Amino acid sequence: MAEKRPDRRTIKTKNAIFTALAELMAEKELRHITVQDISDKADIHRVTFYKHFMDIYDAYEQLTKIILSDVGILLTQHDEKSPTKFYYDILNYMSEHSVYFKMIFSPHNTSRLYQNLLKLFIGYEGLFLSEQFGPDYPESVLTCAIRYHVNGCFAVIADWIMTDLEQPREYIVKMLSELDKNIYAYLRSQQT
Repeated sequence: MAEKRPDRRTIKTKNAIFTALAELMAEKELRHITVQDISDKADIHRVTFYKHFMDIYDAYEQLTKIILSDVGILLTQHDEKSPTKFYYDILNYMSEHSVYFKMIFSPHNTSRLYQNLLKLFIGYEGLFLSEQFGPDYPESVLTCAIRYHVNGCFAVIADWIMTDLEQPREYIVKMLSELDKNIYAYLRSQQT
């Protein structure tokens, strides 16, 4: 039996709830948000919220799974693309969903989603660079470089998101691509 797909009205309502939740989390911690806050911001009735989610934490968990899944798909295509194309795709996704990424990069966030995204990027970067540099490459150097690189990219992207995409996307892509060249040059210089 085929799985029943949600109708457009359900998708629209859930997206309104996710957007309201993200906007509120950019302003305050999850534990200080109520279902009524979300309902008011999403312009829905509380009963409608409970048709889709058990509670606020359920809504947050579902949103988290969607974001991690979407980003995971983009990351699996990393080695098929040039760094410039890869960064365009990542930044396009983040700008299209900037309300979610403002929540993620907000100081009010629980940081669990931020940490999970960071781990996801570090994991994929580790696989990508391990393939490029081979199994004999010093793991401590690779691990340190990956953490430095991913955290640096996150800092640049967070600043871009939190300043409402003030800088042109092309500028951010060029900067990140240039930083990639520097990190790869460093890693090549450390090969034994």
